[in-house]
Amino acid sequence: MIDLAAAGAGFRFPGLGRSATTEWTISGAHFAERCQGFVLIALGESIVVTGARLAGLGSPSAAELAAFAIAFAGSAALWWIYFDRTAEDSSRRIEQSGDPGRLARDAFHRVHPLIVAGIVVSAAADEVVLADPHRRGSLTVGWLALGGVALYLAGHAAFKAVVWRVVAWPRWAGAAVALLLLLAAPHLGALTVAVLALVVLVLVAMADGLHRLRDANPGYSSPC
Repeated sequence: MIDLAAAGAGFRFPGLGRSATTEWTISGAHFAERCQGFVLIALGESIVVTGARLAGLGSPSAAELAAFAIAFAGSAALWWIYFDRTAEDSSRRIEQSGDPGRLARDAFHRVHPLIVAGIVVSAAADEVVLADPHRRGSLTVGWLALGGVALYLAGHAAFKAVVWRVVAWPRWAGAAVALLLLLAAPHLGALTVAVLALVVLVLVAMADGLHRLRDANPGYSSPC
C-alpha cells in the first residue's frame, strides 16, 4: 500500500516536491517482463499447491481426479488469456510510449495486483473443491471459483483499457457472466461450479482466438 501511495503521490519528498512520470527513468520492456514474472509465479504456485493437495490424498477418487484436471485446465486458461498476445504486445507498447513511467504505474503497478489476486482466489477455490468435490450448496465455493474468475477478467480488462484504450468486451462479459452464475452456485455441487468457472475462461480464450483470426483475415467478421 505504501508503494502504491508513493507512486500516486509522485514520490513526494519534503523540500523537493513531487516528480513527474516523464522524469522516471525505467526500461519499459524490463518493467513489463518483471510484472509478467509475478503472474507466472502465481500461476505456477497454484498448480504446485493443487498438485501437492492431490498427492496428499493417497488414492484419489474419480471426482478428486476430475477436480484436479479442472484446476489444471483453469490455470492453463488463465495463462492463455494473459500470455497469448497481451504480454508481448504490452512490452512493446510500454517501450514505445512517450511516457513509460505513467503507463508502468497505471497498467502494471496499480492494475496487476488485481490480476494476481484473481489467480490467488481461483487457486483457493481449486483447493477447496479438491478437498470435497461432492460438496453442495456452498456459496463460499461459488465466491472463490466464480469470483476469482470475475476478478481476474476484470483486472485484465482494466489492463487492456489502460494500455490500449480499448474496451475488452469479452473479458467484461465473462466477468459479468461469472457473477451472474453466483446466483446458481448455492444449488450446485462444488465440482459443477468449478466446471462453470472453467467454461467462462475457455469462452473468453475462444473469443481471443476469433479476434486473432479476424486480425489475420481482414475480410473475416467475428462476433467479438
